[in-house]
Amino acid sequence: MRIQFAKSRVAICCTLLFLSFAVAAKADNIAYMGTVTGEFGTIDLNTGVFTLLGNSGVTLAGMAVANATLYGSSYHTSTGVLYSINPANGIPTVIGTSSLDIDDFGSTTSGLFAVGFDANLYSINASTGAATLIGPTGLSFGFWRSLSTNSSTLYFADGVNLYTLNTTTGAATLIGNMGGPEMGAMVLEGGFLYGGANLPSLSVYTLDTTTGAATTGPSVTGSSSAFFALAPNPIPLTTPEPSSLLLLGPAVLGLAGLVQRKIKL
Repeated sequence: MRIQFAKSRVAICCTLLFLSFAVAAKADNIAYMGTVTGEFGTIDLNTGVFTLLGNSGVTLAGMAVANATLYGSSYHTSTGVLYSINPANGIPTVIGTSSLDIDDFGSTTSGLFAVGFDANLYSINASTGAATLIGPTGLSFGFWRSLSTNSSTLYFADGVNLYTLNTTTGAATLIGNMGGPEMGAMVLEGGFLYGGANLPSLSVYTLDTTTGAATTGPSVTGSSSAFFALAPNPIPLTTPEPSSLLLLGPAVLGLAGLVQRKIKL
């Protein structure tokens, strides 16, 4: 009886542990935000409330995450600068430079990327800041543009349209029209792609990655400066998406079975 009770308790605990992982991932609605005026802070993507933490002193073309580090890049300068960003106050530290005039900066789960003012896609070396040409996006820029951060797919918002960018060739593939808003920054949080819109108003939207449709969310309070950067908070050690979290299910059940076998012995 005691052994059977122990088995059940282990299985229940493991199941609850798995569910807590899934719920925690979905419930995470906080992101780091950078603005055109250099403001740095956090934004609640569900309420639009911005909390100021500091000022970077620079306008960032975007923020990115890799190697448990928060990165940013210079915007529209003759020398492209890669920074590490202090998540406590937004203070940037120069890592390195390139000759790239950066328009947009972001990351996938496998690396850092930038779109230049030449409309080409580049990979960015996280250790040196060096830019390596991947290829042309084939796009003509709309008014507001942004690259995504924290997704295995690299998304690019150009004007009112949402695209994916091929990280091998640079080519853009249209997902669809967002329905009017134009994004200054995008981030994947809790399995959802969020966009920080600067037009028609400063607001948070949820983006459908299959159709491009933007669902209106809250207006931003606490800042009146345009979105230029979003990144996940807390900074992930790795950047799993929901499908990766689901893989925990069999692993947890396997662990429960192993413990049960040991109890039998």
